[in-house]
Amino acid sequence: MNSLRLRLFALIAAATVLVWSVAAVWTTVSAQRDIERVLDRRLREAAHMVASLGSSAVVAPMPNDLPNTTDYERQLSCQVWSLRGELVGRSSSAPAIPLAEGRAGFSQRTIDGVEWRVYTYIVPKRGLRVMVGDTVAMRRNLVTDLMTGLIVPAVLGLLALAVLIWIGTGRGLTPLRRVADAVEARAPDDLSPLAAGAIPRELSVVTDAIDALLDRLARLRDNERHFLASAAHELQTPLAGLKTQVQIARRSDDPVIRANALQRIESSVDRTTRLVRQLLDLARQEGADLSPAAAPIVLGEAVVQVRDELVSLLARHHASLAIRPEARCCALMIEPQTLLLVLRNLIENAVMYGPDGQVVMVSLTIEESDVRLSVEDEGPGLSDQEGEALRQRFVRGKREILPGSGLGLSIVDAALVRIGARLSFERREPNGTRATIAIPAELLAKTHHGLATDPANERETGGDGGIRTLDTVSRMTL
Repeated sequence: MNSLRLRLFALIAAATVLVWSVAAVWTTVSAQRDIERVLDRRLREAAHMVASLGSSAVVAPMPNDLPNTTDYERQLSCQVWSLRGELVGRSSSAPAIPLAEGRAGFSQRTIDGVEWRVYTYIVPKRGLRVMVGDTVAMRRNLVTDLMTGLIVPAVLGLLALAVLIWIGTGRGLTPLRRVADAVEARAPDDLSPLAAGAIPRELSVVTDAIDALLDRLARLRDNERHFLASAAHELQTPLAGLKTQVQIARRSDDPVIRANALQRIESSVDRTTRLVRQLLDLARQEGADLSPAAAPIVLGEAVVQVRDELVSLLARHHASLAIRPEARCCALMIEPQTLLLVLRNLIENAVMYGPDGQVVMVSLTIEESDVRLSVEDEGPGLSDQEGEALRQRFVRGKREILPGSGLGLSIVDAALVRIGARLSFERREPNGTRATIAIPAELLAKTHHGLATDPANERETGGDGGIRTLDTVSRMTL
């Protein structure tokens, strides 16, 4: 049933018919009980009246005259018997045989296929037994005629009520039609709140939800415009540099100048490639399913893959990538590409914004409610408030002279939303930043896998509780 009007009509009509049906049954039972009580009282009163008047009140017998069950004017039949069993008199509608067995009070008896309801009154002083009765069929007909007189108008009233309900539901849904017309008539680029006139309170929930959706769409459109403008600007810068350096290399015969131009061209290509890759990563994360298929991935293996991807960047900054021993064999139930994407962006930022020759440390702490995966660098330090600002797209830190697009943390945030994790920053002492990802505890895999380690390529770090880290990336093995 796709019609809201039809559904409302059916519900209201069904409830009305149910209530009226219960009322009709209750009225029928109650009326039948009341009619039986009234008719029984009349039988008793008639018997007492006949007894007080004597046998002269009883007309001459008419043995072949049976009562007409539809004539309520001749519904009583009376017999007067002596206590010796002699018929003293009877009404014209009464049969010739006794209506009852002879005991006093109410009784029922079938005579010639007709069921009688009889009241017997005995007068010992006068030696009389008075029997007054009427047929059960007459009583039933009386109840039937009474209920017919009630039900027929009720059915006609129900039909009239159904018509009024149908018209009323149509009128009641008019504001909904008005809202639909307002939405249908709206231009595609019109994201202003709805103005559909006076809206009932029950319908305001829908209009408020539509307005909230329009507001989110407006913000999304503004963000997309800003994103496209910023992306175009970021792409324009390296492309302009490429064109300039190509012109320099083409016009110069000096090998040093041409080599310098080629180096700058390579740098611009790297920057453009990184920006395009990050734009694609951000688009994938924002358009992907919120509940990706999870598969166990060992943290140490993930760090090795990230190391291989960033080997040239680590070598250029003479940086080392290390992982604490207790974190190397831990397995997480996270879609591998998501974990690799998060680690790559955090480690890339740590290397680019930290000092040359630093050690970027990856660690993992298991707590009751979550698992905390951290990436630590030895840079100038970043507080959580500063990190919050850097989550915005195309926003970079204080060292904006470095080649970066300002998309790294946006990509990380978009990826973490899909697994229910969150990112925070903490300034380390005496220097450095700790980026911590709080991952739900249920994503920690129950099984761990061992990794081979070359002892010759490990070293002890001083002043850090004897934590073992890996050597420089050129000699790093896991």
